[in-house]
Amino acid sequence: MARKRTSLSAILNEPAHKRAGNSRTDAERSQATQPKSKRPKVKQQTVYLPLPVYEQLRTLAFEERRKMHDYLLEGLDRVFTDRGLPPVQALLRDEMA
Repeated sequence: MARKRTSLSAILNEPAHKRAGNSRTDAERSQATQPKSKRPKVKQQTVYLPLPVYEQLRTLAFEERRKMHDYLLEGLDRVFTDRGLPPVQALLRDEMA
């Protein structure tokens, strides 16, 4: 025997704690998704680099024993400064305060 499909309006109008298979409340779910470490808030961003640019950046990072990420932030710092915006360090200081 086929099960009756649940309509979207029924799901949206029904309280969260009554939905099938949903034993956790919204508060419990939000606590579960929050990071437990004291790691600074960061937003991941994908960068697509042409292969020669990537290889040169990788080589530079290896030779100078730094991370590629450091050079990306250095470049962003120069872009911000050239445009009269606060540098990266000032933004990070403001976030920590």
